[in-house]
Amino acid sequence: MLVPSDLCREMFERIAREGRKFGLSLVVTSQRPSELSETVLSQCNTFLVHRIVNDQDQQLVRRMVPDSLGGLLSDLPVLPSRSALLMGWAVDLPTIVQVEDLDRTYRPMSEDPSFFSSWIATESISASWSDIASTWIRETEEPVVIVEERTE
Repeated sequence: MLVPSDLCREMFERIAREGRKFGLSLVVTSQRPSELSETVLSQCNTFLVHRIVNDQDQQLVRRMVPDSLGGLLSDLPVLPSRSALLMGWAVDLPTIVQVEDLDRTYRPMSEDPSFFSSWIATESISASWSDIASTWIRETEEPVVIVEERTE
């Protein structure tokens, strides 16, 4: 019996393999490409790869692109924010592109801190460190229930 996640994976794999003959396309995006189906990824012909620091993810991307691009892929861990490597059928040559800056009203409230500005004190960090510490302590002080198995 198939569990829902297996069924879902099989449907995506089928769309990736057979969708073009029915005029279907598939855009796959993930922060962890190593967790995606290799069947689906093998059907992709264009890649837009942002900064990747995880070794498993880097190895997967290396396997999915021609060996001649190995040198470009070594720069993936140091790509700046909003920059990506575009390669495949959509471009003649692999190209570094920059994604447009999203208007501040549409951005999530999770921007990276500006460490340099904070370090030289041109920007202050507005955080209540005692509140943060209290929250962490409360979360770690949840009671732990230990169930002992007895064999007789």
